[in-house]
Amino acid sequence: MNSTLKSMLIAAAAITSVSAFAQDKATLDLLVKKGLITAEERAKTLDEAAKARTASGLNKVFVKEDAIKRLTFSGRIQTQYESISGETTANSGVVTTATGLSNAFMRRLYLGFKADMGEGISAELVNNFADNTLDKAIFTAETAYGTFNLGYMKVQWGLEENTSSSKLLTVERSASNRFFNEGVSSSSLGRLGFGARHTGLHYAGKYAVDAAQTLEYGASVANASQGQANNSGNDIGTYANLIYTYKINDNNKHSLGLNWGSARDTRTAAGTGISTGVNDATISGFNPYIKSQFDKLIVQAEYITTTNEVVPGSTPSAVERKPEGYTILAAYKFTDQIEGVVRYSQLDTDGQGATFGGLYRDGTNLAGVYNKFDSYYVGVNYYFVDHNAKIMFGYENAKATQLMSAIGGSLGAGKADADIFRLQAQVLF
Repeated sequence: MNSTLKSMLIAAAAITSVSAFAQDKATLDLLVKKGLITAEERAKTLDEAAKARTASGLNKVFVKEDAIKRLTFSGRIQTQYESISGETTANSGVVTTATGLSNAFMRRLYLGFKADMGEGISAELVNNFADNTLDKAIFTAETAYGTFNLGYMKVQWGLEENTSSSKLLTVERSASNRFFNEGVSSSSLGRLGFGARHTGLHYAGKYAVDAAQTLEYGASVANASQGQANNSGNDIGTYANLIYTYKINDNNKHSLGLNWGSARDTRTAAGTGISTGVNDATISGFNPYIKSQFDKLIVQAEYITTTNEVVPGSTPSAVERKPEGYTILAAYKFTDQIEGVVRYSQLDTDGQGATFGGLYRDGTNLAGVYNKFDSYYVGVNYYFVDHNAKIMFGYENAKATQLMSAIGGSLGAGKADADIFRLQAQVLF
């Protein structure tokens, strides 16, 4: 072969490999296979390309501070389609068919950054671009005495709530979970906004009893109100948790957990005796749960209850409320890729009340404030690459009973019944 042509081929491959190393590696392999260059020339070209990439900085992520030892990027993309239809029955017995709701949207678009400073010190920032909300912002110190997190993150309250949305076995969390943990909104003042994300100091420790048994424990002293910003008239809440795990192997393990919390009631809702965001009433409660895996079968159950105090000097109609809810779930993997899931959830707000759409995401087409909720969920999950790439399909029959004249008002015979279909695709990186 003409030596000039050979030199030009090698030089071209070397130059382009700076910007497309993997592609030109395949090109060089083809040239060797065709006999246009030798294996030694291929190896030399790749070595020169690697050096060129290093010199150009293409193999390095430049960070603002040299003290950073490792910078990790992470992301989560969830696309969802949902269809919600049903009917409501008024206290008078009049039945109204709800306007059907059908929608496709981006459920979550997470992008996260974690900077490891070495010596157990790191910082993490995660944002959800689907609704432009902050998911996590913490400073972490890992010590011999446990892990300390300072900043904005979830407190330990609710098994479903503290299961990452990337690893949920159902498309959405249950109504019981949402009542206690979802934030208070103007359209659903009955939700407590008790768990989920709070700003403060969070601690987690772990003790190995032996090779099979571990004991995890933790606590949080945080802002009583959900959110990362300053809230005037707010107060501090405290949370604590304990988890015992017996692990035979990776596919046979069992955990018993208990979460406890107490914080000032930050709601402004009718029927609670709260007329402003500043009050002396508290919400306190506990949350025992169990989670077991028997090879291909996963079973979990949790119970949540709180005591919602009455504000001193409130109206005579305001009474102490003790809402309670529970959720039972079972999931079975028929193959490495196909998994079936069933779940039952029930909630009694004890006269606190909540809207249908406030507890069943996007179910605002079914009007009314109700006292009790229960639902059955059946779903199928298909895993392409475990939770990193999967598709989830779920059907939920959701019911609400005891229609209320207002939140905290008198109970009636009205009800709501809905069929909810959801399809979700997820990719993690």
